[in-house]
Amino acid sequence: MSNPPNLPDVKSLADVFHAFPETSRAIGTLHVEIMRRESAFSEGERELMAALVSALNGCSYCTGIHESAAEAFGIEPGLLAELIEDIDTAGIDDRLKPVLHYVAKLTLQPSRMLDKDSQAVFAAGWDEKALFDAVCVCSFYSFMNRYVDGTGLESAPDKLRHMGRQIAAHDASR
Repeated sequence: MSNPPNLPDVKSLADVFHAFPETSRAIGTLHVEIMRRESAFSEGERELMAALVSALNGCSYCTGIHESAAEAFGIEPGLLAELIEDIDTAGIDDRLKPVLHYVAKLTLQPSRMLDKDSQAVFAAGWDEKALFDAVCVCSFYSFMNRYVDGTGLESAPDKLRHMGRQIAAHDASR
């Protein structure tokens, strides 16, 4: 992946944020609102949703970071691979499966969302606020995947895992 001409030395998201501070503040605020405020979903579950969206979008940078962050927040290692293979057979609470199906469909086929998709989430015991939180995570990471890929960010898997653990440690200390 090549970097845009105006960002020749981009090595991290912090580099992009430094180059465009106004946008960065807004993105940072939105991240905290979506990923760290009180929600029916734990921080680990939201990180797992972020990793799933990123994997489905083919963004290895965000996938690596958010899979690692999810694990740092207590999600079982390897669960993302299970979800990508088959949400229905993945080793996750059955109540979360309709939410993850919803997020996957919203990522891959947004124009094909139907009432039955949200009804499955509600039938699993989630309310409208929880569904809205899942929509926000999905939407934010679809945006971030394009932001990251469009600015040419890439990194080695071990560095991405390290960054994910750092994000979780930093955010958990807030």
